[in-house]
Amino acid sequence: MLQKCRGIVLNTINYSENSVVLKCYTDLFGMQSYLINGVKGKKGAIKPSHLLPLSLLELEVYHQQNKNLQRIKELRCIPVLNHLHFELHKSTLALFMAELLTKSLREEDQIDVQMFGFLFHSVQIADLTQGSLRNFPVYFMVQLSKYLGFFPKANYSLEAPVFSLQEGVFVADAPNTSDYCKEPLAGVLAQFIDMNFEEIQLVELPSNLRRELLNKMIRYYQLHLMLFSELKSPAVLHEVLN
Repeated sequence: MLQKCRGIVLNTINYSENSVVLKCYTDLFGMQSYLINGVKGKKGAIKPSHLLPLSLLELEVYHQQNKNLQRIKELRCIPVLNHLHFELHKSTLALFMAELLTKSLREEDQIDVQMFGFLFHSVQIADLTQGSLRNFPVYFMVQLSKYLGFFPKANYSLEAPVFSLQEGVFVADAPNTSDYCKEPLAGVLAQFIDMNFEEIQLVELPSNLRRELLNKMIRYYQLHLMLFSELKSPAVLHEVLN
């Protein structure tokens, strides 16, 4: 059945000499894989530049339920991203976000319109923001966890100043293990839970604290998502954003 939908590019995998498989999160069909022929040829209508990580797409697709590889009739980049793929710190951020989503959104045909809207808007924020994006990776991970079902409970207080990664709540104290966020990290995490993006931009953090918080959030995802493995992009992300 021919249908129109919107999509967010996560990655592409080489399929043959001139073809790729596009992994794409869509508003109507959830995670989908599309076989695209001729993408590496000079005459192909769809170019590699259309399929960069986090490109926002309008698609006309031949969708067949329970089929592993779908087909695309027409693809357009709308809205066009003007900065995300052309500025080093933003393109590195895009790789991190795309890798995170690839490892988090595994189930095909699982539709979540609200999560798609959040992701679509987040990509536009990353593209258009002129100020600092140093805090954006942690902010994005915290907010994404809301749609994945393990958003941290906002119960930080003097009586509960330690965050348990396993339980997803702030607690009174912690055993001497790595799966907790103690002060000052716990207080910073509480800010990321409560604040919006405009407020988070104004939070000044030492680079080592920001790095540690991002690593804790990656561990948080590993504890709450099956098969969530190590991310390759954070090491480069730290260097570029700092």
